[in-house]
Amino acid sequence: MEKLTWPSLKSCRHQPYEAKASDNDQLSQLPDDLLTLIISFCTTKEAAQTSILSRRWNYLWRCFPLLIFKDEYPTIPSIGRNQLLLPQERLDFARMVNSVVESHLGVAVDELRIIFDLDVSYESDIDKWLVFALSKHVKRLELDFTPQVGRRIVWGDCYTWPLESRLSSSLGLHQNNLACSSLTSLCLKYVTVTNKDIESILLSCHSLENLCIGSASMYLQIINLPQTSLQLKRLEVLCCYNLLCIDIKAPKLVSFTLHGRPIALHLRDSSSLSKLSIGNGNYEGEIVDYAYKSLSQYFLKLEHLSWHLCLTGANRPKWNRGILKPPIMSNLKHLELHVIARGDESLLKWTYLIEESPVLEKLTLKFSKYHWCSRVQRRNIVKRKGRPLKNLKTLEHFGYLGLPIDIEFATYVVENSIKLEDVVFTRPLMYIYRDPVKEYARDRVLEFIKTLPQEVAFKFGKAADHCCPISTPPYF
Repeated sequence: MEKLTWPSLKSCRHQPYEAKASDNDQLSQLPDDLLTLIISFCTTKEAAQTSILSRRWNYLWRCFPLLIFKDEYPTIPSIGRNQLLLPQERLDFARMVNSVVESHLGVAVDELRIIFDLDVSYESDIDKWLVFALSKHVKRLELDFTPQVGRRIVWGDCYTWPLESRLSSSLGLHQNNLACSSLTSLCLKYVTVTNKDIESILLSCHSLENLCIGSASMYLQIINLPQTSLQLKRLEVLCCYNLLCIDIKAPKLVSFTLHGRPIALHLRDSSSLSKLSIGNGNYEGEIVDYAYKSLSQYFLKLEHLSWHLCLTGANRPKWNRGILKPPIMSNLKHLELHVIARGDESLLKWTYLIEESPVLEKLTLKFSKYHWCSRVQRRNIVKRKGRPLKNLKTLEHFGYLGLPIDIEFATYVVENSIKLEDVVFTRPLMYIYRDPVKEYARDRVLEFIKTLPQEVAFKFGKAADHCCPISTPPYF
């Protein structure tokens, strides 16, 4: 087992509690490494609450360098059902974070994550948390203010990344102090940022390796640094619908994610790129054609490729249905298809890409919450006899309902795979799940299991990262 250590604990300005032999506090007799390992499995709130169990814990958790604050069950569903609870939940959350921040004794913070539905009314608190993190030489910082399900968002209500005027007057900092040299990872979701903000962050954070920008405001239109060699290894740009251009020089870039409308895209000198995720969410456009033309030079070396596709709407995108003449993906080991569909569409044209991936080992198909309907689909099932899939071992099929799009794809994989070992199905978690659809899905799964070779293991999957909620129980 890998030994976990936190050097920043050793630099705490307070001396640790020293247990005496006469103490009955057995927890206080444990070594620091073991106590810190226990704390690492707790949320920040849990660590603070359990500090009453041990006098040494009361010291250690206040020096602990990993501070993670986020929504906790059942807070999320309760707010989703009743928006009147949100103001009080916000107030309680802010008070908790302030309490921890004000009582923290360590001289360094490795990670600070704030994940809660907060808006501009908490600007002064968030500013204070940001100053706290930067003064503690934070390495990994995440501000995720994604609104709760069902709450409408107004961009003017979003927290704004600190302006220079606000920094100097209210926070006592200058712009060059905002992006400290110790920052290696930054994630901003539902935070208003501008072109200048992102440029300043990229130029000032010389150690920045991971950058995630999600649902930024209308002010972010370009990320343009074609002449400066950035240290980025991982870049995610999610649902920034006013973004027009990304033009960067990132020779160390390994992973790139772009979910949103097609834009002018130039990744310069990114020969190390091995993981790519391209998606359009609910955008009904030719994301496949666009990505194929913009990034095809990197396809040969990719090991992990993920497509997020929309197949619904009046004008169903032709290219999103597949690539008829794909390039040879000689290094691709894992292919993911995240699909928004109704059930009567087809994914068989994507089989050409699968067949041009000779070392492909894992295939993942994930359907959105829209992948269901009130009536059973009854169009004819099409079978395709393709080239043998020589190395495919695992098929993950999340959101299986036994509709034509499901049956066709799963049948193709099983009938053409030589080394298939595992097939994993889950059904989507639906707020309104009609019994006839559920029974129909159950019957189709039972029929499909009968077609599996004896050497293939079938199992129902547990909850996992998915483009829509999925459930852990089996179908029946």
